[in-house]
Amino acid sequence: MNLRVFVLLFLCLCLSTFASAQTREDAARDDIRYGNRGRQLQDLRQGGDIWYGAGAVLQYRGGSFSSQFRIGINPIVGYKLNNFLSVGPRASIVYNAYRFDTGGGGKLSSRNWTWSVGAFTRAKIYRGFFVQAEYSLLSDVVITGVTNGQLDELRATRAVPFLGAGLSQGGGPGAAGFEILVMFRLTQPDRLNDSPYEFRTGFNYNF
Repeated sequence: MNLRVFVLLFLCLCLSTFASAQTREDAARDDIRYGNRGRQLQDLRQGGDIWYGAGAVLQYRGGSFSSQFRIGINPIVGYKLNNFLSVGPRASIVYNAYRFDTGGGGKLSSRNWTWSVGAFTRAKIYRGFFVQAEYSLLSDVVITGVTNGQLDELRATRAVPFLGAGLSQGGGPGAAGFEILVMFRLTQPDRLNDSPYEFRTGFNYNF
């Protein structure tokens, strides 16, 4: 009888020790998770919930009978919903200069502005990689013909959705970084200078 009591007491002691060790391990895991969340929240508070970005447009394309020059800027402002998802507005304004040789010394030229405003959503995926979706209203000039040696121009506004991905290097809470991304047009190009995709580069702060 004494041996049975001893065995039962020994088993109870082992189970109690195992349960206590398991409880301490679970508590340690909770502390690690809480610490990670605390550091993430601290990083967000350190730089704030708003981040900024800007990209430049500088392009020249020339040929035997035509040339094109474009210069502009693309500002963007994001609000951090959490540590990986941001939403906000974006805009763009670009100056365009076109020249066309008509032969016999004749030339036609056009100088105008292109602008766009819209909203975007950006999600961090892994390290510096992210995906971005945006919807913009684009206002540009369409050349419809030639009258008395002058180009006939018509301004038109249209909606253009984009979806793409990019990579951000450096940056983070309270710091500046560099980013590059490619955005794919989700509608069919319907203008002469439309492209199915856009390459963009720029800087960001607090992203």
